[in-house]
Amino acid sequence: MKILTLLFIMLSTLAACGIGNDLPNLEGKTKEEIQGVFDDKGWHVDFIERSFIQKERSYQFIEYGHTDIENEFVVVIISSKLHDVESLPQLDGLTYTEVVAMMDESDWDYTISIRAFEMRDKPREFIKFSHIDETDGTVVVVLSAMIYDEENMFRPVDIDYDGPYLDDKYFNLTEYPYFLDQYDPVIGGGAAFEVGYRDGRWHESGPWFNNRAGGCIDGDTTVFEYPTEVLNEITSGTPSTRYLNLDTPETWSGVEEEWGQPATQYVCSLLAEAQSIVLQTDPGDNLLGNHGRLLAWVWIQMPGEDEYMLLNYKVVRQGLGEVAYLFGAGETDILMYDGLRYNDWMLKAEEKAIDEGLGMHSDTLYDPYWDYDNDRPNADLWP
Repeated sequence: MKILTLLFIMLSTLAACGIGNDLPNLEGKTKEEIQGVFDDKGWHVDFIERSFIQKERSYQFIEYGHTDIENEFVVVIISSKLHDVESLPQLDGLTYTEVVAMMDESDWDYTISIRAFEMRDKPREFIKFSHIDETDGTVVVVLSAMIYDEENMFRPVDIDYDGPYLDDKYFNLTEYPYFLDQYDPVIGGGAAFEVGYRDGRWHESGPWFNNRAGGCIDGDTTVFEYPTEVLNEITSGTPSTRYLNLDTPETWSGVEEEWGQPATQYVCSLLAEAQSIVLQTDPGDNLLGNHGRLLAWVWIQMPGEDEYMLLNYKVVRQGLGEVAYLFGAGETDILMYDGLRYNDWMLKAEEKAIDEGLGMHSDTLYDPYWDYDNDRPNADLWP
């Protein structure tokens, strides 16, 4: 009986190695080598990796699986990939972007960990590897904190206003109506009309209905108190106004972005200080945008001033927003100031902000509401 058992084991071993039948001996071979063997034979081979089994070499032969000699098909079981600590890239002296590039080229799965209270000569400089798992090929890359001081934190720049002013002619509703409803969808009419505004962030103030004054939502969206004729056209539940030709980073929970809070705070503060706020619709674009929001140019008259300044322009000029969503607004000859269309003014604001390195266009300024060590909102400062 013992002899029979031993004979059975020997035959099984020989079969696994491909000896005694038409299957080749793959003992010690790796996946690439195995593929070459069956390519020469003209056979099709599938591989199954045993992630919990390691051998002397990565993807080394373990045993045959299902075989179909008649149809020249075989399944080969192989070991998992070997990860050697020596194969980790040399990252000394490198910073975040360089580290990511090097790790992406490696065979290791990695996560980045920032040591918020450990400083090095450079921001987010490599410190060490930790939690190295050679079996799974995973590693944690530890980097130092950002380096910044109060002088590098963003504050609005005191810029002499160099943008457009609102022409009084646009207050003539006979010539420039609120909207033109003979079009489908309805488009703006170019009218300039005063609105009410209630100070405070939108999420602090409650629901909006029955022509109530609004609040500041973020850097490019605000709730105002509208003339009844305009309010009746707005279908958003808030009801809110989306600033034309302007896009600022987000502040909504779960999708927060760097520079979203400075833009929001800048707009909120100017609206709160303004002695008068005027909206202007645009005949080059629809009256309403996504979610049924009013699309408008937002003009503010500050205390002691006679003229209305364009808030859309001021946000971009500070480097807190980008010129975006160019669907015709500001591109007609109907809305102009000093020989330039509104859109031309917006592009000039963006060009100046970039040239002067303001706000998000700066290489040295930081968003004071952002936690750069963990790339998320600063929980202690985020409103």
